[in-house]
Amino acid sequence: MTVLFDKRVETAIQILWFDRDPARREEVLSLLRQAANMGDGDAYYFLGRCYLGKSYVDPVVELPIDTNFAFECFRTSLTLESAVGMLGAMFHDGFEPPDNTFVHPPYHSKREIWDVVSDMAAQGQIFCKYLIANAYYYSTVGDFLDITPTNIGNKKYERCQYEWTASAMRLYEECVAAGLGIALPNLVDILRTGRHGAPVQRQRALNYIHIGADLGIGAYERIVGNEYRDAGKLSKAIELYERALSHKDDYAYYCLGKLYTFNGAMPLDLKKALAYLEEGYARLPDDAGFCNLLGEIYFRGGQDVLPDYDQAFLLLSKAYFKGSTWGSDMLGTCYLNGLGTKTNLNMAKKLFELQPKKPLAAGGLKRLRR
Repeated sequence: MTVLFDKRVETAIQILWFDRDPARREEVLSLLRQAANMGDGDAYYFLGRCYLGKSYVDPVVELPIDTNFAFECFRTSLTLESAVGMLGAMFHDGFEPPDNTFVHPPYHSKREIWDVVSDMAAQGQIFCKYLIANAYYYSTVGDFLDITPTNIGNKKYERCQYEWTASAMRLYEECVAAGLGIALPNLVDILRTGRHGAPVQRQRALNYIHIGADLGIGAYERIVGNEYRDAGKLSKAIELYERALSHKDDYAYYCLGKLYTFNGAMPLDLKKALAYLEEGYARLPDDAGFCNLLGEIYFRGGQDVLPDYDQAFLLLSKAYFKGSTWGSDMLGTCYLNGLGTKTNLNMAKKLFELQPKKPLAAGGLKRLRR
């Protein structure tokens, strides 16, 4: 049993999680498969991570999601003596380990697994630092060390959670300093929310968001773009949004489309707004934000874009039933006048009353009272 990873695995980790280079995607997969085919359990674990979506690998790499394949890799990793695989796979929802246990030879307890991965982290293996940080962040470290409220009492357990959060923050910061961008979301969360009693540090969180943007992480480029938009620096905001798009952040389509639609920060350009919003909606069809903005354009029309009440009703209804009341005045008008749907005065009244001061809602309620 070696302490550090096979060279092919180390190279794959560098390319995929630090460089995040989509041009070398097939090279990475080939390296991991080569090592896996030689019986390397660590390679199987990292190969599985590749297929679990954007929480596990940056979307810029454009790897498909295949949970069944990922879990099969994890199961093989566990039987091939990978402590990293055993620890890393332990808290994936839906994953069932072979023989219904995460502990496989040569290990006999979760504590042994924890000690091995912690030792690798202490020797400077950054990804192991990230896995250990996650265990501290989610308090799953208690499962490895057999520390529970029942064992030590609630007050002592709360103190442990505070200390674990501090350890998570320190390790995440080390990971980010080394260029591991996937460590940022949990680090920013700790700094923003004061998790488990940690001090709230909003400016520090903002600094790390900017670091994420500098690393070329799309979600953070979009967030920084919003800062520039709110400060009136629209050309810089658009530059950040476009960068976010190039790094596969689909919500940047919303930010760009919103700039050019009604009440946007840029001059009204409905065709440009539609181009961005329709592309984003195609990628995120269940997002209420895209539904609302597209629904408004189809409801109002203008600039050679004809109203399409069938589409407007479909989109605004979808947003409403997902919990958004933003377009309730327009949706109520559809029900009031039979636009894209059958007339339903009771539904119209219900919708208008959600935002009664909006002009469309106020006018609709006035008509219903006649």
